[in-house]
Amino acid sequence: MIDAHMHAFPERLMSAIYKWFQNNREWDIPYHGWNADRLFDYQNEQGYDRYFVLLYVHKSGMAKDLNDWLAAMVKQTPKIVPVGCVHHEDDVEGETERCLGDLGFAGMKLHCAVQNITMDDKRLDPLYKTLIRYNRPLVVHAGTAPVDYTGKVGFAYFARTMDRFPELRVQVAHLGLYESEQFFQLAEQLPGVVFDTAAINPASLEESVSQEQLKDWITRYSDRILFGSDLPFLNGWATDVRSLIDGLNLEDAVLQKVYAENARQFWNM
Repeated sequence: MIDAHMHAFPERLMSAIYKWFQNNREWDIPYHGWNADRLFDYQNEQGYDRYFVLLYVHKSGMAKDLNDWLAAMVKQTPKIVPVGCVHHEDDVEGETERCLGDLGFAGMKLHCAVQNITMDDKRLDPLYKTLIRYNRPLVVHAGTAPVDYTGKVGFAYFARTMDRFPELRVQVAHLGLYESEQFFQLAEQLPGVVFDTAAINPASLEESVSQEQLKDWITRYSDRILFGSDLPFLNGWATDVRSLIDGLNLEDAVLQKVYAENARQFWNM
C-alpha cells in the first residue's frame, strides 16, 4: 500500500493551517491538532509501505526551510517519499535544483490556490524545465475543488501549461475535480499525466459525481490513478477514501494498480 498524497509541516505552520481550515471550511477534520510525528505513526499503523509527504508554501522566503525540514524528516522516517515546494517569487530554478539534486526529493508540489498563481504563469517555467531535465514529476492541485476561492485554478490553465510543456510528468491531485472529464480526455494525449484520489470520499462526492461515475473513471483509467488520502486536511477520515474505493467492487487487478503498482511505476520506485 502506498499513499501518494499526504501533508505534514513543522508544528507551528501545521497549527496555522489547521486554524485556517477551522475558520474557512465547515469541515469535520478528525486529525485537527495532530503533528507530523503522530501522522507518520498513523500511516504506519494503517499499513502503508511508503507515503508521499507533499509540501506547499503560501509566501516567499519559506520554501528553503520547509524543504530542509522535510529532508530531516526523511532521515528519521524512511517510509516518507519527499515532495518539495518552491515559491514563484523566490529563486525557482535554484530551489528546485537543490530539492531534486542535493536533497534527492522525488518531485515537487504546486498548489496554485495557496500560492495565488495560475499554473501557466511564466514565473513557474524554471520549475517545469528543471523537473523535465531531472525527469521528476510535479504534483499539482489544478482543479477547482473544493472551492475556487482565488480564480487561479482550473482546467484551462493546466491545458495551456501542458501545451507548452507536453513532456512534463504530472500527478493531478483530487482527480482534477470539478473538471475531471476534461482532465482525463487531455491526459489521453499526454502519457506522463496521472491522477490521485486525495480527499475523494463521500463528503467530497455528494455534490460533484456519483459513485458510478467514480467507478467508471477508475476502470477506464486504471493505469493512471494513484491512491492518495490527503491526510490530514480533509473532510472526514482518511480511511473513508479507502473505504469508498473498496466499496466500488473493482477488480483485484485494478485495486492493485491503484493502491501500489501505479505509484511505483510513475515515481520510478
